[in-house]
Amino acid sequence: MGSYKAIKTEHSYQLDLSARGYVVLFRPDQVNNCPGCGHSQWFVDRVSAECGICGTALPIADAQQSPARVGKKAVALHIVSDEAEQPDSGTNRRRDERVSGENRILGLHIDGSPHPFKLENISSGGVMGAMVPGIGQARSLAIELEDGTMVPAELKWSDGEFAGLAFISPPEK
Repeated sequence: MGSYKAIKTEHSYQLDLSARGYVVLFRPDQVNNCPGCGHSQWFVDRVSAECGICGTALPIADAQQSPARVGKKAVALHIVSDEAEQPDSGTNRRRDERVSGENRILGLHIDGSPHPFKLENISSGGVMGAMVPGIGQARSLAIELEDGTMVPAELKWSDGEFAGLAFISPPEK
């Protein structure tokens, strides 16, 4: 049999974005004519825009550079605190630190039917949000995070204005 030799190459396999040529982007602050049909009617999403006439899809130019423009994500589920542990006085039974959910809306699936769920706070153990009609009689509940992750949950409490849901299984990392 023959012997094997290592192949040496001078080629770098790093991604060179300048070598990919012209990229058509949708720019939210400008008039955008479709490269497919020339019209300027668009359905604009968080990271892409689709022509309303021919369906050509374009990435949004500043979607990656400006996360504040895209919207806030409520996916801060694993929190590490630098502070020393405080002894539990018995009044606060929370095991996980809460993160404010101000101006965030998640999906709440009640028996498979999606509903908007205005978030008050979120932790690795569950969520608290505005009360949704029918949540007390639900046979199955699931929280849909902004990244599309579905997390099974159960109703722990409700006071007519707010509801607290505990994750049955923690969200995947």
